[in-house]
Amino acid sequence: MITKLEDLLPLAQQKPVDRLSVACPYDAHTIEAVCLAQKNNLIKPVLVGCGERINAAIQKFAPELKDFEIIDIDNDETAVVEAVKIVSTGNADMLMKGLVSSEKYLKAILSRHNGLLSNSAQITHVTVLQNSRLQKLVIFGDSAIIPNPDLKQKLVILSALESMANALGISKPKVAIIAATELISNAIEAGVDAAIISKMSDRGQLACIADGPMSIDIAIDPETANIKGINGPIKGDADCLLFPNIEAGNAFYKSATKLGGSEIAGCLSGTKSPVVMTSRADSTLSKYYSILIAMVANK
Repeated sequence: MITKLEDLLPLAQQKPVDRLSVACPYDAHTIEAVCLAQKNNLIKPVLVGCGERINAAIQKFAPELKDFEIIDIDNDETAVVEAVKIVSTGNADMLMKGLVSSEKYLKAILSRHNGLLSNSAQITHVTVLQNSRLQKLVIFGDSAIIPNPDLKQKLVILSALESMANALGISKPKVAIIAATELISNAIEAGVDAAIISKMSDRGQLACIADGPMSIDIAIDPETANIKGINGPIKGDADCLLFPNIEAGNAFYKSATKLGGSEIAGCLSGTKSPVVMTSRADSTLSKYYSILIAMVANK
């Protein structure tokens, strides 16, 4: 079982070297992450955007980057569309987000013309979190794609979390279904959906152990679970966290990185090619680890 993000490297190095299409790589963290992936013989960069800005970023942040291709497009939105098209037409293997908004990035990915939609009915975002206070990696979703998932969409997210856990060597992950309270009330839809998913788990309908509703502290801290007298199969040992909506997932993501000092790796699930997706402000390591996780989880 993989317990540290750095342990993804040997797994990624077993994969063929990928052509990585990077949309608008103008910032230090993106360029440095691409350079680090190249140093480890993982990728061949195809950098799409304003050529002058790309060359300036390389010269300033990663002058050792070599053997890269630049596709010079001044307009960022057009550059994102082209970066996606390069992957969808088979001229690159993976896609990565640089200094561009998630809205523009997703619009191009979801386009029916040269987008990256697969036969999946729904794409979702999966994040793997590493924190010094935890003894293992924690996988969570969705923090970027589905605003208010209904029960059907939560099961899609659940399936993506299971797949990521399997890729990290966890055969039957423990999934905590997060809500504000452990009490089930008709007034809180998240709790009702959690109860339904938990019962599905009890009856063997899922490939994981799911329990909820529960708060985050009960999901990841055994002491809290004991103090609150919460029994069940998880009790502070969750492998995965399923959030009730994008606000909760995104707030957790940003708090974990900016306040909790966590490193993360994030990618999309449900696309026909691997797609790296991080926040523009994420660290170099987080963007590098996201390249690794996309390679490991999607092939």
